[in-house]
Amino acid sequence: MHFVNMSVLRSIAVFLCGLFTLTTVSAQVLLPGGCPDVSAMTDFIPSRYLGKWYEVEKYFAIFELGGKCITATYSEKDNGAIAVHNQQVNTYSGVKSGILGVAVQVSRSDEAKLSVRFPSLPVDIPAPYWVLETDYDNYSLVWSCMDFGFMHAEIAWILTRQRNPPLSVLEQVYAAADKNNISRAYFMKTDQTNCPDDNEE
Repeated sequence: MHFVNMSVLRSIAVFLCGLFTLTTVSAQVLLPGGCPDVSAMTDFIPSRYLGKWYEVEKYFAIFELGGKCITATYSEKDNGAIAVHNQQVNTYSGVKSGILGVAVQVSRSDEAKLSVRFPSLPVDIPAPYWVLETDYDNYSLVWSCMDFGFMHAEIAWILTRQRNPPLSVLEQVYAAADKNNISRAYFMKTDQTNCPDDNEE
């Protein structure tokens, strides 16, 4: 008869629980193997990235489930970090909600590798936030990946300065996705219709 080592089972349970928590917090696109080799933008200028961005498309994320009119607003904090204010409207109730976070650069000062924390979440785990390409004035392609060794969880966002950008802007960001081997198959369109006026947000 083989006896089960309870400490091993406990360790496995804790690992699986942690894995579930991480993927729930960050993303729902789980793929085999480690994170792909993707490069963040260089010559990044954080001050030009500040302001309001509208989410146009994204990979499915559980924390945005049932949300529409999703925006992200970035502002500079006194300590050099970036304040993050994400807002959305509940599709079913029409209730607005938001969450505050903090982003810091985690590599060279000219590289667009940031880490974002949302202290009010039950699990306060820093999440990668890499800007792969932006022109600052029209679009931004953002990517995040959590590596679990045997699999990884990816999420990507297409952000624009306009709530409903013209096709020419979308074509630029799609080209950026293709160039960086970010699959467009997982992108889902974010509902930006019947949203509150920007002056009310």
